Amino acid sequence: MCTPDPLVPSAEDVFLAEHRRRVVRETVAALPGRCPQLVAALVEDPPPTYRELAARLGMPRGSIGPTRSRCLACLRQLLLAERYP
Repeated sequence: MCTPDPLVPSAEDVFLAEHRRRVVRETVAALPGRCPQLVAALVEDPPPTYRELAARLGMPRGSIGPTRSRCLACLRQLLLAERYP
């Protein structure tokens, strides 16, 4: 009997993971204003400082956190709408 290796993802797992990544990328790109750039910066390695983000996005450093929260809330709503139309 052929037993699958638990460390190797199945073809279905690979497909579903790629589908999720594509949906998230497309949804991030559809966010309004500076949100796509801000959300993309959140996953950079190493993550930029708020000072670097403020300079890059041309916004006050004190606005980064609140804007980040609004962008992530919007992303969450869009992804939920995608999952449960």
